[in-house]
Amino acid sequence: MGKGNQLVKIKVLLLGIPEKCSQIKTQIKDEEISIVGYVVDENQVLNEINRTMPDLILITDTSPMALRSCQQIYLLRPRSVPIVLSDLENSDLMYKILQSGVHYILHETIEPINLIAELKGIYSNESNRILALENTGAKSSKSKVIMVFGPKAGVGKTTLAVNLSIKLAQKNNKVVILDYDFQSGDVGSLLGMNPRNTILELIQEQSNPNVDTIRQFLSLHLSGVNFLPNPHSPEYGASITARQAESIIAALRVYYDYVIVDAVSGFDDTSASCIDCASSVLFVTGKDVPALHNAKKSLQVLAELTDKQKIRLIVGKCCGYGISDNDVSRVLGTPVWGSIPYDEKAAVAAANQGQPLVLSYPKSKICKEISNMAERLEGMNEGYRSVKSRKKKRMSFFQKGKETV
Repeated sequence: MGKGNQLVKIKVLLLGIPEKCSQIKTQIKDEEISIVGYVVDENQVLNEINRTMPDLILITDTSPMALRSCQQIYLLRPRSVPIVLSDLENSDLMYKILQSGVHYILHETIEPINLIAELKGIYSNESNRILALENTGAKSSKSKVIMVFGPKAGVGKTTLAVNLSIKLAQKNNKVVILDYDFQSGDVGSLLGMNPRNTILELIQEQSNPNVDTIRQFLSLHLSGVNFLPNPHSPEYGASITARQAESIIAALRVYYDYVIVDAVSGFDDTSASCIDCASSVLFVTGKDVPALHNAKKSLQVLAELTDKQKIRLIVGKCCGYGISDNDVSRVLGTPVWGSIPYDEKAAVAAANQGQPLVLSYPKSKICKEISNMAERLEGMNEGYRSVKSRKKKRMSFFQKGKETV
C-alpha cells in the first residue's frame, strides 16, 4: 500500500443519510483510510467526486435517487468504485442495486473492523485490475468513441465503420467495433464472421457487465479488431435498452483506444445515447438531392444533441450526380470531412468473399480514402476533452418526460 516510508491513503467519500455517514466516519479509524467528505444531496455527487477524487464511494442510502447516483458514478466516473451498505436479505432491492452498476454490496450492520477490511480488499482488487488494464493498453488514455451514423441505410456507413476499424488496428491500436443496428446490422457479414455470442447473450448473462466480462463475449477478427455482434434475430433487438448500450461503451473505453459504434440509421433512444458519449460522430450521407434533403434535417437534430465540432460530414458512395463536395458543404452548412469514392466492383466482390475491403483490395480508391481518415483521426488532439452533456435536450427529443440517467 505504500512506497518506502510513504503511506498511500485510500480516499473514501460517504454518500447518503447524514446520521449514518457521521456514524461511519467515527467508526473508520485506520491509518490507511481517509474519509474525504460526505454528500447528502445526490445532485452534488459528481461535483464532489471531481473535488475529492475518491477511490471508493461508500453509500448508505438505497433510495431511487441514491441508486440513480450509482448509475451516474458507474457511467461517468468509472475510477471511483461505489460500495453500497444494504439489507442483503431483500432480493428485490439487491437486484435494483446491481442494475445500477454496483458490484460491491455489504451488509448494512457490518462491524467496523470488518468494514475496514472489506474496504481495503476492494481497493486492492480494483487497483490491481485497473493497473493490469493500463499496462496492457498503454495508450488507453487517448480512448475515443467513434460513432458512424447516417440518416438512412445504403450510403456505405457500415463499410466505413468496418474498414476504418481495421485501419486503426493496423496502427497498433486496440480497437473494438460494436454493431448497434440491433435489427439489421451487417458488420458480421462484412467481417466474414458469424459468432455465437452477441450483445443479447451478454446482457442476458451479465446484468451489469464490466470490461472484463464484456471481453468474454467479444469475437476476434484476424485483423486484430474485436467485435460485438448484434442479435442473431431481429425480434430481439427491442429488448436491448439505451442504458445497456451506453454502459457497454463506458466500460470498453477504459481498455480500448478506439470504440467504433456502427449505429442504426436514424434517431432512437440508443443512437441518442451514443451521440451523447461519442468523441466524434462520422455522419455519412449520399450525394443525391433526396439524400441531401434528408441529411439537412438530420444534421439540425444532431446539432441539438451534441456539439457541432464533434460532427464529421462524410459523403458516401460518391458517383457523380453532378453535385460537388463544395455543393454538399454549402447545402448542409457543414464542411465535407471525407468523401468515399464508389467502387462497385471492389465493394461487391469483397462483400461476397466475406472479406473487408482494406484486406482484399487495399489499393482501391475506397481504401485509400479510409486510410486517410484513419490518419486524420490519429492526428487529432490527444487531449480531447468532451463537452458538457446535453442529455436534457436528448430527453426532450426521445424520452418525453421519462426519467433517465
